[in-house]
Amino acid sequence: MQVGSWQVHTLMEGTWLLDGGSMFGIVPRKLWAGAHPPDEQNRIVMALRCLLIRGPGKNILVDCGIGDRLNEKQQKIYQHRQTPGGIAGCLGKLGVRLEEITDIIASHLHFDHVGGLLKPVGGGRLEPTFENATVHVQQECWAWAAGPTIWDAGSFFPGDMQIWEKHLKLNLLHGDGEIAEHIRVKVTGGHTPGQQIVVVGEGGQAVVYCADLVPTASHIRLPFIMAFDHHPLDTLEEKKVLLAQALEENWTLVFDHDPYTPACTLIEEKGRVVAGDAVCLNSAISS
Repeated sequence: MQVGSWQVHTLMEGTWLLDGGSMFGIVPRKLWAGAHPPDEQNRIVMALRCLLIRGPGKNILVDCGIGDRLNEKQQKIYQHRQTPGGIAGCLGKLGVRLEEITDIIASHLHFDHVGGLLKPVGGGRLEPTFENATVHVQQECWAWAAGPTIWDAGSFFPGDMQIWEKHLKLNLLHGDGEIAEHIRVKVTGGHTPGQQIVVVGEGGQAVVYCADLVPTASHIRLPFIMAFDHHPLDTLEEKKVLLAQALEENWTLVFDHDPYTPACTLIEEKGRVVAGDAVCLNSAISS
């Protein structure tokens, strides 16, 4: 999709399985299971969808998936299945090499979004996957990841922070801001301190990477909020604002975890905001 001077593509790093109840919080199973059928362990398929934004002198990646990082126990739980070649394979289909990524916008630092920042290189060692990229992340998010609570420590890979701090080019942000011309981040919180969504363009041409504020098209329904969220009522208010503006300005919303709908616009139906037409930003590598 062309948005001003930027080409926007969705990339599927892979899929993984996650407990369905955790994805929908207080919403009863019968209300979400039709759209997201669970397996015998109540797990549903979740996409690991990233965004590539290409423009003059820039290849900007928004999130990068889990990467080749799960140990045997974690793999048994999550059943991570990478797209052939992982994120490198997705980028390769567009003629982009890992070393050509200039910037990475981390929506937040949970392992399913940024585990792929590091790659195993043997002997238990890890190295940066994108050696030339500047990583843009909120200072508030960084501080939380450095000392999570026992409740959400499992959302981070132990030891990654120390490697990131030593080897990554970091740009710690303090609130909403512009990463490049017509590419901006907006802090939403709710899910985790310092989560940020990414807006490319303005008005009817805008593409918005919703991160875990609206992880699937099903989560357009206001009460559908993840059990992982630190402050679900903040998530609710942030969703109201985002969805109202997206409806009014005909934004295209990109969903990081929806295995069936990569992106869509919104419509109003019987006084309620719902998913409109699905949008495929790149049919070769979207899902």
